[in-house]
Amino acid sequence: MRQANKFGLWRNFVAIIACWPLLAEAQNPDRIEFGILPTLSARTILNTYQPLREYLEARLKKPVLFITAPDYRTFIERTQRGDYRYVITASHFARLAQKEAGYRPLVRVKRELQGLLVTDKSTGVSGIAGLRGKVITTPDSLAIISMLAAEQLRNNGLVPGRDVTMRAQASFNSAVIAMRNGESAAAITAATALNQMPADIRDSLITLGTTKSVPHVVSLANGRVPAEEAATMQRLLTEFGQQPAGKEFFHATGFIDFVRVNDEELRMLDVYVADLKKQLGAP
Repeated sequence: MRQANKFGLWRNFVAIIACWPLLAEAQNPDRIEFGILPTLSARTILNTYQPLREYLEARLKKPVLFITAPDYRTFIERTQRGDYRYVITASHFARLAQKEAGYRPLVRVKRELQGLLVTDKSTGVSGIAGLRGKVITTPDSLAIISMLAAEQLRNNGLVPGRDVTMRAQASFNSAVIAMRNGESAAAITAATALNQMPADIRDSLITLGTTKSVPHVVSLANGRVPAEEAATMQRLLTEFGQQPAGKEFFHATGFIDFVRVNDEELRMLDVYVADLKKQLGAP
């Protein structure tokens, strides 16, 4: 009973701790911490990943804490410092963490990531060409979706910064909400992000175009994590989809499943890592 109460206390505090500065999470042997990229609001992220957190707690018999960050840049900085024991992050951030911070890739979501250029039905915009001279709201400019969107626009004869204005927002959902509030003519998002937004918002949108596909969300272990522990975590993650809670999680997110990731899949992201490092001002 004491153990159940202990875990219950962690559940009560998790949403608050998600907004606190990190306190050497990767060093604490009494709990397992995951840093999760803030693609959506902290509340949405923590609610979405709650089934996974509870599943891991039950299997590992210790508290599991999911933590996010106020923005992408902060999350990347914390990851590269090794502050997180495990991370669930974007694929190009994962490649950077693998190459330069010693993280070991464990799994990726089975579904690939493809950007959607969407507009509200009320705007009257019917194609990408109709966005010339207009504003497009995007997630953080460091997001691979934003990079893919810029690539897609250039392929359609619209140069960002000249023919269209790309205005970054804090998250996938805030990019769509800004568009619906009249701040832009269109927004870039992903199908998996839309799956986690209210039905009335999804039903109000039309898709103007789609980007190329790349590997989606990747989970990694800090290089300091013992190999046996990392292998156990990899196994638990790949088995999650077989559980009732896992089936619900993958249906809600659209991620399909967790599968093992290989280096070839991550190497294809090096061109986006190069763009990422330029934006971060890194050599």
